[in-house]
Amino acid sequence: MAIRFRKSKRIGKRGRINFSRSGIGASVGVRGFRISVSPDGKIRRTLSIPGTGIYDTKVVGSAKPEAKKAARKPKRKCQACGRAAGQKDVFCRYCGARLE
Repeated sequence: MAIRFRKSKRIGKRGRINFSRSGIGASVGVRGFRISVSPDGKIRRTLSIPGTGIYDTKVVGSAKPEAKKAARKPKRKCQACGRAAGQKDVFCRYCGARLE
């Protein structure tokens, strides 16, 4: 059984800061509509019909920049067969040709 921890603190009438083991998140909204930012940087939109239990949650963005994707090294290709090769591979795993 996993032990969970969560603590919330209200900020004004419509805001809330959430403290958990994974970090600090925040949410703002009114009854039926809420925007939340989780500790991992995901931004969620929640729509609901109050009193019914019907709701829809969707991840609408990320607060973290996409710089990690741009910093990746370009993929290597085998010159003989054109298939993808790993960064540390010396020989192509498909045709056996030596990689440059």
